[in-house]
Amino acid sequence: MIETALEQNIRKIIREEINKALSDFLVKLRLELIPFVSEEEQKEIEKNYAEELLEDDDKDVVITRKI
Repeated sequence: MIETALEQNIRKIIREEINKALSDFLVKLRLELIPFVSEEEQKEIEKNYAEELLEDDDKDVVITRKI
């Protein structure tokens, strides 16, 4: 079966949109699975591990959200 240029473009667009939707879904799912940390707990974490957290910025990623 020979695909036309239009068919190829449509398939490419569909693939890109599916990848984008799946990526967005996975980001939301990951955020939902992160346990909630209260402000008090966050302060305790920063107090106990502040020096270690500042050692390597590329390694440490922190995501916060308020409910």
